[in-house]
Amino acid sequence: MFEWLRTFWHGRILFLARGEQLARFVNLVSRDGIILYHTQKSERGMRAQIKLADFRRLRKAARQTRTRVHIVAKYGWPFVAARWWRRKGLLLGIIIIASVLTILSQLVLSISVSGNKNLRTPEVLERAEILGLKTWVYSKKLNLNGIAKTLQEQLPDAAWIGIERHGTNIEIKVSEKIRPSIPNEAGNLVASRAGIVKEIMVIEGMPMVHEGETVRAGQVLIKSPGNNQSTSKGTPPVSVARGFVRARVWYSAEAQIPLVEDKVEESGRVATGRGIKFGSRVIMLTIQNSPFEQSRQEEISQSLKLWRNWRFPVEGIRVNHIELRNLHIERSVDEARQLAEQAARAEVQKKITLGVPIVLETVKVISNNSDSERVRVEVETYEDLAVYANP
Repeated sequence: MFEWLRTFWHGRILFLARGEQLARFVNLVSRDGIILYHTQKSERGMRAQIKLADFRRLRKAARQTRTRVHIVAKYGWPFVAARWWRRKGLLLGIIIIASVLTILSQLVLSISVSGNKNLRTPEVLERAEILGLKTWVYSKKLNLNGIAKTLQEQLPDAAWIGIERHGTNIEIKVSEKIRPSIPNEAGNLVASRAGIVKEIMVIEGMPMVHEGETVRAGQVLIKSPGNNQSTSKGTPPVSVARGFVRARVWYSAEAQIPLVEDKVEESGRVATGRGIKFGSRVIMLTIQNSPFEQSRQEEISQSLKLWRNWRFPVEGIRVNHIELRNLHIERSVDEARQLAEQAARAEVQKKITLGVPIVLETVKVISNNSDSERVRVEVETYEDLAVYANP
């Protein structure tokens, strides 16, 4: 590696020497302390490489032996630098464009909101701007996790909010609380899922359940103090219920893991190829094909979004060739049971709203099959059930 860099830095010349005294020519060159690299004899003469600094010193030996020397190719940084120096204007333009793109890549140029249905996008963007998340600010200075947490607290209909940075675009991902669709219940707080009520706090409205009562999904928990009917089609009621109802809620999931399994999985080795995309044309600069016998391909496009839906016409392409391998796995009963428990627990976590505390967890082995292990995980949580119903 270092030898290649040293060669590139000093520069080399590939030349062709023709004459009747090539052997004497080589001897004279060697006597002068000049080193020839990759010397090859051909029908036309002799081909060799030499350092750029030693090329002029060939004149003496060539004149004495009447050898004609022709340059075939030039290689190295001195020639690249000379070529670019003749194009100073183009080089300056490239430096300016690269500097501008580097600065723009550090800014937030667009903000998008996804996953919201009932929450209005302008409202989410307005609250995010108050917290400092807006366009034309340095993205690295933003505490995205802190902004997401504050947004979640300010938007009661949001069960979870996450903020991700994709180049110059900031995406606000919203997961809303599940609202049961119940006609003529606009303005009332209803149960998002079944549970046993443990705590009620009414800020405005009339409680319709009491502590210790089991409620079902969609049941009215706190009734609106005013008229529940909409004043006109598509408009909200005059007043709405306010408060919270905390309850014990149960979730469960099952998973089954075989004792003997043949599968294909990733080996962990990845070969990355990079290229440039102009419209529909893709030019790969490195690793065009996968070097592995079995692999899957993952293509990632890296584009610069300058303004709203307008993107820079040139995109960077990164192709990851991920190696796959065939595995034959034999597990013990304890290993299969542990894996089944982990899979069931992960499935339960998907059902629970992010941030909800888990009070109790129970693990049950529900089968004793000789070929596999089946495990059931039951989780008890303590969470707020009160949400506004979809009319």
